[in-house]
Amino acid sequence: MKIIKKDLVIGRWKELDLVTQMANIGSEVERTISWRDKGNKPYSQKAFYRSLELIDLTIESPENRARARMIRKIYPVIYCF
Repeated sequence: MKIIKKDLVIGRWKELDLVTQMANIGSEVERTISWRDKGNKPYSQKAFYRSLELIDLTIESPENRARARMIRKIYPVIYCF
């Protein structure tokens, strides 16, 4: 998968606390739903892929290692959209 937000991979994402990371993921999921409801499939897919990328970054963050298993449970919910 192509990395969409390269500046986040460099390290900015790891500086955010878990609550902020989850809020950002939620925003991308909301965008996915919103664009889907408006009938704009390409934008909806882009938002969907960004949300998956942010989930991956959150799981890979060393600070979230203890919570990684719990965070992985988001995947089935996201694929419902």
